[in-house]
Amino acid sequence: MIQEIIEHIKTNPAGESVKSIVINGRDYELSCKWKKRVEISISPIQPILIETTFSSIRKTPFLSIIVRSPQYRLRGERTELTEKLLANKFTPALLHYPNSELSCKSSQISFTATLRKKHISQLEKMILYFEALVGTLK
Repeated sequence: MIQEIIEHIKTNPAGESVKSIVINGRDYELSCKWKKRVEISISPIQPILIETTFSSIRKTPFLSIIVRSPQYRLRGERTELTEKLLANKFTPALLHYPNSELSCKSSQISFTATLRKKHISQLEKMILYFEALVGTLK
């Protein structure tokens, strides 16, 4: 299915695709919008009725260059889930992509990133990293 999305993006100059995927028994929505760049979003399908906490994690680019280790910016409340995300080995792999962000709402995780069209083949690797991240958090 992911290969079909990649081929669809390569052959069409602009468009949008929304597919549902199953990761560790939960339904997620894979949304891709493209024109010049491809905006990718992986989020849970079930809407969150009560948003008690919201957090987002991004990589800060300047400290990473100076210190040569990834530094992250946490926006929102520091919870047990965000602590697990910051300590997880798949977080740096996912936040390596341009304009990437991990968001936590209550106990659900979503991921957004932007790729160039010529690097769309990395979409499969990105989904595997997200699947591994969700698998290690349980």
